[in-house]
Amino acid sequence: MGWFRRLFNLAPSVAITQESETAAPSANSERRRVMSFLRLMGAHSQKALVSSSQLGTSWQAAFLRTDRSEVLLRLQSSDFEALLDPGDFCTVTFSHEDHAHVFLTTVKASALGEDGQIEATLYLPDEIHSAGRRNLYRVPILQDLPMKAQIIGCSGDESPARPRDINTSGARLKLDAANLDQFSIGEEVQITFELRDIRVTHKADIRHVDKNSHTLGVHFLNTEDPLVTQNIRLLVREAERCYLRRVNRLE
Repeated sequence: MGWFRRLFNLAPSVAITQESETAAPSANSERRRVMSFLRLMGAHSQKALVSSSQLGTSWQAAFLRTDRSEVLLRLQSSDFEALLDPGDFCTVTFSHEDHAHVFLTTVKASALGEDGQIEATLYLPDEIHSAGRRNLYRVPILQDLPMKAQIIGCSGDESPARPRDINTSGARLKLDAANLDQFSIGEEVQITFELRDIRVTHKADIRHVDKNSHTLGVHFLNTEDPLVTQNIRLLVREAERCYLRRVNRLE
């Protein structure tokens, strides 16, 4: 068969196939690790905090079970009575062996039980991260944290906004419905964040507009001002501290 491969130049294809076969087990191993870890959380009914930046709220929850493609959690009833819509992004944070863990995923389905609790089915995440690696995920901003923002677009008008989540690369901002229409994807804007004695202005471009939740997803543009970078990191740190305090109270 060697002459056949040389004649039709199949050696590169074989090499590519071998590389693909090598990469696939690695991805499968990570998926098995995630599945095994979340199954352990379900076996112990591990408490968690589920946050939706689109809805701007969080629920205390408990893991129920995990299978090959989904994770089921029971969310406790709260003052905010709403189901999670399929496709909504959410953050799940939980503590295990004195370490906070977090993963991002999307909602597959949710239903209201007879006891008033919500059973949420989430897609199995690709990875689970240590909560300290804040550049990898958006920190949900709880209502306890008095962070506010002002956003200025091409029109020059200033619109108040409520930050829903943030990391060092970007943020999600909720606006009044009347102000949302003046912004569009790709537009460069200027955002001023305020939290207690921290005030920072940063340029960003709009990556996502959600008219259902009246939110903008923005990506921070590169800056050479070290003070801007430092203050953004301070905002993220304060948001994370507030969020993890809530997670730690679940124990």
